[in-house]
Amino acid sequence: MKQFLASIFLALAAVLFLASCGTGSSAEPPTVVTAVAGDGSVTLTWDMEPGVEYWVFSAAADSVTPENCSSLPECQTIMSAASPRIVSGLTNGTTYSFTINGRIDGGPGGTGSVSISAVPRLAGATWNTGTSLGSANLHGVAYGTAFLAVGSGGTMFSSADGTAWTALNSGVAADLNAAIYGNASYVAAGAGGVILRSTDELVTWTQLASGTTNDLYAMAYNGSLFLAVGANGTLITSYDGTNWTTQYSGTSSHLYGVAYGNGVYVAVGAGGTLQTSSDGITWQAALSQTTLDLKGVAYGADIFVAIGTAGALLTSTDGITWTPQTPIASSPALNAVIYGSQFVAVGNGGAIYTSTDGISWATPSSGNTNNLYAVTYGNHGYSAVGATGSNLSAF
Repeated sequence: MKQFLASIFLALAAVLFLASCGTGSSAEPPTVVTAVAGDGSVTLTWDMEPGVEYWVFSAAADSVTPENCSSLPECQTIMSAASPRIVSGLTNGTTYSFTINGRIDGGPGGTGSVSISAVPRLAGATWNTGTSLGSANLHGVAYGTAFLAVGSGGTMFSSADGTAWTALNSGVAADLNAAIYGNASYVAAGAGGVILRSTDELVTWTQLASGTTNDLYAMAYNGSLFLAVGANGTLITSYDGTNWTTQYSGTSSHLYGVAYGNGVYVAVGAGGTLQTSSDGITWQAALSQTTLDLKGVAYGADIFVAIGTAGALLTSTDGITWTPQTPIASSPALNAVIYGSQFVAVGNGGAIYTSTDGISWATPSSGNTNNLYAVTYGNHGYSAVGATGSNLSAF
C-alpha cells in the first residue's frame, strides 16, 4: 500500500510540474519591422505588444528564419530584445537578413516575422544638419556613453544619439576647447588651463588643478594615460583624469592636436610642428616638411594622418617619419580629423572630407557653411560641431 501511495504522489507531482511549465505560449510575430543600415550595424524597429518577449535572429544571408538561422553564416540570436535594437558587429557591404518572433511567459517561440534585409555601409557619406545649439562656438566633441560637445563660455551639451542635444552646466565661464572619454569619466579642457571632469555620466563637473594657465586645445587617451596639449608647447598628463602633471613637450610652439596609435603619441601644431613620444612623457621632434599650421591628427587603418591650414595633409606609418601628400583641398583650413571606420576631416566653411586610406579623399556635402572645429566617432557614426552651435551627424 505504501508503495502504491508513493507512486500516486510521484505521478501527481509530475503532473503539477508539467502544468507549471506549460503555462507559456507562442506569440504572433510583429507585422511592421524596419531595418535601417548603419556603419557596421543595422537598427531594427518593430511594433511591440505588451507581455510579449521578442527574439531577434540575424544572419549574413538573403533570408533567415528562426528555424534555419543556426545553419547560416554569422547567425546571431538576441533574446529579450526591445525596439529599437541595434545589431552591431556586422561587416560593411555584406547583406544581412533579420526576423523576429515572440513568446509569452517563457513559452515556445512563434513564427518569425517576414525576413527583411539590409546592407551595412560606412558612415560619413551623408550628413544631416541639426538645429543650432545657440550662438556659442563649439570647439570640441567626444563620445563615451553619450556624445559631449563643449565650447565658448563653458558651453556644454550632451546627446545620446548625436542628433538631439541637451544643455549641461559646466560650472565655468572659460572657453572649452576639447573633450575626451576614458577611465569611466569625461574630461574637458580649455582656456587658462581649465580642466573639468565628470564621473557620473555628465551630471556634475569638478574643476581640477591642471598645473598650467596656458590655453589647452586638444586631448588624447590611450587606455591608461590622459594627455592634453596647448599654447606655447604646453603638455600635461594624468593617469586617473584627476591628478595632472606638467611635462616638457620639446617645443614652445602652440600644439593644436594630439593622437595615440600603434604605441606612439603624436602632437601637431603651429608652423608644421610635429612631436612624438612612446610614453607621453619624453618627446622628440619629427620632420614634417611643411611650415603650415597643423591642426589635427588621427590614427587608423595602420596610418597616422595630420591635417591643417590650406588643406595640408601628411601621413606616417610609424608617427616618426612623415610624408607630405597632395593637399586635401586648396583653400579651406582643416581643423580636426578622426578615424572611426574611415577618416573624417572637417574645416572652415562647412568642409567635410572622408577617406578609407588617409591619402585619397572624397567630398560629401555637409549642407552647412559654418566653420566646423571638431569631429568624433561613436554610436556607429560621426558627430561634427562648429561655429554658432553648428552640429552635424552621419550614421
